[in-house]
Order: sequence, then structure tokens, then C-alpha cells
Amino acid sequence: MKYAVADISSSSLSVIIAEQNGDMTEIVGKERESLSLLYYMDDSRLSKRGIEKLVSVLSQMKSRLAEVGVGKCWLIATAALRHISNFEEVTDAVRGRTGLVVNLIDGRAEAYCDYIANLCYSSCEKAVLVDLGGKSMEICGLGENGGMTCFDFGLLDLYEKFADKIQPDEDEAEDMGKYVKSRFDKADLPKKDAYSTVILVGQTCGAIYDIYAELTDADSDDGAKTMGRKKFFKLVKRLVGGADRSRLILKTAPEKTHVILPAAVVIKKLLKRFGAENIIVSDRGVKEGYLTLVLDGRESGAYYDFAAGSSVGEARSVRAESKSDGKKNGKAPAASRRTPVRRSETAAPSASAAQKKRGRPKKAAAETPAAPKKRGRPRKTAAETPAAPKKRGRPRKTAEAKSE
Repeated sequence: MKYAVADISSSSLSVIIAEQNGDMTEIVGKERESLSLLYYMDDSRLSKRGIEKLVSVLSQMKSRLAEVGVGKCWLIATAALRHISNFEEVTDAVRGRTGLVVNLIDGRAEAYCDYIANLCYSSCEKAVLVDLGGKSMEICGLGENGGMTCFDFGLLDLYEKFADKIQPDEDEAEDMGKYVKSRFDKADLPKKDAYSTVILVGQTCGAIYDIYAELTDADSDDGAKTMGRKKFFKLVKRLVGGADRSRLILKTAPEKTHVILPAAVVIKKLLKRFGAENIIVSDRGVKEGYLTLVLDGRESGAYYDFAAGSSVGEARSVRAESKSDGKKNGKAPAASRRTPVRRSETAAPSASAAQKKRGRPKKAAAETPAAPKKRGRPRKTAAETPAAPKKRGRPRKTAEAKSE
């Protein structure tokens, strides 16, 4: 039987197709459709136009999966839909129009799916997994230095926060670096000697490798996509201020023009922080991990049965992120206890803190002083205005006086 997992992310709808033969499951196909839901937001709500766009792309995807003989399809959503306020409206529209049920994956579950998909790299010396998404980031240790950290910001957030043009300039890149460093410090990420190999996950990381390969003639025929630390740092310098950076990005990854530099900045900061020398770009992520877990029975979620023409099972329950600060954020998902949570960065600021504004507080109406008096002598009222002064000399005679 053929299986599929489709992922609604902040920038695309991506799909993997797998076929199970005995105990082996092999990925036999991948698809990706551009879908920038970020640009269809009305404050925290996905607009009606955005819902229509999502339903249209999902309908087309479903038709293609039916044509290639897929039997079951799980639809998952990560950070793109985690924080929208009209989530139920969106999922009701998707189910009513396509029959597909959305399984919402929280940050820790997403990191664990990445972990499961990339266990093949656990034999690498001091390896750490880094998933750079548009609206979130997940960092997970693969070996003895295990630990899981989920950040509630991503590459699109960095771009929106710091960039004024399509491609950030040098000053903006520096501001991005300072910001991510402060977030990493706050999350108490390990520093030097903790990790020596960084495993990168995500479409943007793959696009960075394509640019790296274009410049260095890197060969990945053996399936391994590796980057050298020194050559990567030179690439970052070229992406920040090189005269040909636009041509380089447009030639290799035009759809990632605005997030290539934010991703490069984040990776560079992590490499420096960890003191890592080895970089591997993985082509396996949350979809592959999720499929492994559902086929093994360690994860559950609603799926669309093409033979029955309807969805089966209940949508995966949302695992609420811990709102507490510090290292006492609760346990990792039951299946992932070998990778305990180090810290969660998803907690929102308290309401009282959010309402405070900088500067001197405004005075109440009763405290507001009266308008200041104007300078100079005050004007006299009409009653106080003196009569016009008398003219000097003899008064003129009237007409009657002249006739006399």
C-alpha cells in the first residue's frame, strides 16, 4: 500500500509518498506547492481568501495522490496554523470541502518527529538536529547530550522584524544575529564543546546547500550533503554583502530569496555557539518522522482513506505548550522521553507585561494641569476699555453755527 503525509507549513504544502513492502517503508515520491499563508493573515486570523487558497491547493493535491494510487493520507500542520485564532473555522472548511482532517502538531511533537526521522545520524559524534522553519525553530540533541528546545519564532519572523527590502543588508543581518544570540542565551542553549556536528533540516537549509554546492562544486552523489565550516562562513559573508548575491540566490533558490540570509545568520550563530565543525543537510524531516510513528503505532491521527472516500479516526489532539519559564517545563511526549525537554521558548509574555508601555505614564484627567497662561499683559474686557481720547484744538463748528 502507498501512504502519504502532507504538511501545511508557513511557506508551502509539501507531501511525501511512501510504499510499504513487508517491514520496509521507502519514500517513492515528493511534491511541494508554494503556499504563503503569512500573506493572507488579518491580524491573527487567516482571511477568507487564505482559506480559499488553502482549500484549493489541498483539493489539487488530493486529486494527484488519488491518481498515483495512495491508499491513506495524513494531513498535518505545524507552526503555520498553531497560532491562528480561527483554527476551527479553517479546519471545518478544509474538512467540508476536501474531506481531509487536519492533525495539528505542537512544537515538541514536531521536534520529536524530526528526531525520529534522523536517527540515522545519531552515530555522528556529538550531533545536534536543527530544524529551521518559517514560524518556528526546533533544536534537538541526537546523542548523549540530548535535549529539546522549541522556539516560537522562525525565519519569516526574522525577515519581518528586521528587513526593509527583499534582501536584508549588512546592518539588518547584524541585528538579526544579535537578536538570535539573545534568544539562544535566554533559552540556555549549550555552548562550546557540547556538539561537533550540526544536522540541518528544512527546505531553506536545503536551498542554502544548493547555493553552497554551486560555489564549491560540492558532490553529494553518495547521498550525504555536507558543508565545511570555513567555506560556509565565506558563503555567509558573500550572501550578506557580495555584489553578486542577488544573482546567486535567484539562480539557485528564487522562491527563498527573502529567507536565505536569515537562515545563514542563524546557522552561523549556532556553529559558533556550539563550536561545531561538521555540517550535514538532511532531506528528512517532520513528515518522514510522523509517518514512521503512525505506521509503528506510536502516534495516532485522522487519515483520509481513498478506498472509503472519507476520513478515519479523530484529529490529533493539540499538546499545549508549557507556559512556565525555566527548565521545569514538563516532560517530553511519552514516546520521546529519551530526549527530555531542556526549555520551551513558546510561552507568551504575561498580560500585565504586554500592556505596559515605555516612558512616563500619562496623568489622569484630574491630575492634568490647566493650560498655561499666555505671556504679556492680559487683554481688557469691553467694560474696561477706556473711551477714545479727545482730539486737541478748538472743536469744529456745526452747520447751524456757520449760518449764524
